Amino acid sequence: MRGGMVEAESKKVPKELKAWEKERKLIPVMIKKYCHGKHGTKGEDLCEECKALTVYALFRLEKCPFKVNKKFCSFCKIHCYKPDMRGKIKDVMKWAGPRMIFTHPVFAFKHVFQTISYKRKLKKEVKAKSNV
Repeated sequence: MRGGMVEAESKKVPKELKAWEKERKLIPVMIKKYCHGKHGTKGEDLCEECKALTVYALFRLEKCPFKVNKKFCSFCKIHCYKPDMRGKIKDVMKWAGPRMIFTHPVFAFKHVFQTISYKRKLKKEVKAKSNV
C-alpha cells in the first residue's frame, strides 16, 4: 500500500505545468473526436492524416518554450506550427471545440472564460496604447 502512494506522488505534476499537462492530454482527444466525426474512423483508430497531426502537435507541445504557466497556443505571440499544420489544428479546434462541452464540460467552459478575459485584456492594451 505504501509503495503505491510513493509512486502516485512521484507522478504528481508541478502546479506551473498543470495547464500544459492538461493540454497534452486533451489535444489527442480533440483530434480523435474530429477524426471520428469528419473521417468516419471508429474506436481508437485514426486516419493517417490525423495520426500525423497528433504526433506533430504533441511534439510541438513538448518543445514549447512557454510550458511554465502555459496558456492556450492561440494566445501565444509566436506560432511554432508550420502553416499547413496550423491550419489543420485550427480546423480540429473549430470542429471539436464546441463538441467538448458534452465530454469535457469543465475544460470547455474554462477555455471560453479564459478566451473572453484574454480578448478583454488585449482590447484594454490596444486602448491604452491609442491613448498615449
